[in-house]
Amino acid sequence: MTIIIAVTIFLAAIIGFSLVMKKLRTTGIKVPEPPVTPPPPSKKPGEEFKEILNVLLKLNLMIRKDMDFSDEMIFKIEEIIDDLKTIIPAMMERYPGESLTYEIKKIGLSHLYKTVKEFLDLSEDSRKNQEGNFKTTIQSLQDVTHRSRDIIENNETAEFKTMAHFLAGKFS
Repeated sequence: MTIIIAVTIFLAAIIGFSLVMKKLRTTGIKVPEPPVTPPPPSKKPGEEFKEILNVLLKLNLMIRKDMDFSDEMIFKIEEIIDDLKTIIPAMMERYPGESLTYEIKKIGLSHLYKTVKEFLDLSEDSRKNQEGNFKTTIQSLQDVTHRSRDIIENNETAEFKTMAHFLAGKFS
């Protein structure tokens, strides 16, 4: 008899909980997302940009030295490098505290280099297997830098948070 009472109370609790959850969902109560805030700059903007340029130069030399790396991919990566060299100083000057600026600097400082280096470190067979994923990642980075360039040229500050959330989720 006590088992029947315990099961009945348990089922009532489950039904009650599901009704409360349904009510919360229909009223639109959402859990707030923590804002993406860039860490405070630890270096002067000129020093930070010089460090990014050094990484991009090292990357350019690395892809040029690899004889098996396709000309098409060299062209795409160099286009990304050119975009980064253009947009990073403009973003650092105009929008120094924005999270998009922080994410773009991370791409220039580490993401692009890491992605290419990991691919170049693969054996020839592994490169063939991973080529599709690599091209997709490079294309994504190229799209991001082109879109960031458009945001800066058109001063679309409303796009900053959306683009920063996208980058933080995709490349972090």
